[in-house]
Amino acid sequence: MYRPELHGPGLPGLLFRSGEKIVATDVVDARASSAPFIAGNMRGLYAMETSVPRSIGLSFVAIPLNRTVPNIVLVGRRIGALALGGFAMHESQRLSLEGDFDRYFRLYCPTDYERDALQIFTPNLMQLLIDTTSDCDVELVDDWMFVYSRWGRTIDGETLDRLEAVTTLVHSTVERQTSRYRDERSERAGSTISPEEHAARVGRVAADGARLKTRASLFQRLVTIGSTVLLVGALGYVFLNQILPRL
Repeated sequence: MYRPELHGPGLPGLLFRSGEKIVATDVVDARASSAPFIAGNMRGLYAMETSVPRSIGLSFVAIPLNRTVPNIVLVGRRIGALALGGFAMHESQRLSLEGDFDRYFRLYCPTDYERDALQIFTPNLMQLLIDTTSDCDVELVDDWMFVYSRWGRTIDGETLDRLEAVTTLVHSTVERQTSRYRDERSERAGSTISPEEHAARVGRVAADGARLKTRASLFQRLVTIGSTVLLVGALGYVFLNQILPRL
């Protein structure tokens, strides 16, 4: 299914749930296919709580999973979509992985979920992500995988074929790594939890693992500092050239 415009897509990815006035365009909904995905461009307002809110645009691919997983983010080495949106992860949540993976991504997972991340991000999955998404930011959250990249062109037949081929490869590997994942923290039943509530928790992720802690990115801080310097400079210029001569 194709939709030229979709306001408020309601997806759980960080850039969807944290921005304002989110609009997705050129949306291809292929959730009914053998390798389901949703892809398109999106634009939204970010850093609204700062002195320099801004609008950014990016492309995304959202791949549904059959299992709820912890919130894990892979940040590419360049200034990507998350940095442009003003988001960075607390360094205390960073997990270094073996091989060349750290040359391409910085991986962040919730505290005490390091073993869970290693269970999902095995060497074969890490190599696949290096081969297919090394210039992107990647997020696993709830039962979705998101790939964020810079704004792309309108999806045509050639682009769609290439996207479908890559998604098929990524989907099968990620599904294989996450299909058996269980967060035992959410399933532990105490004396006050009924069997029905315990059964309902199976397949969920505990609150501590469901969302990463974020902070302002270096890019956002530099923009804020730069705008403050410019504002102070402008006020100083007005004072020296307009007000001071009249005193």
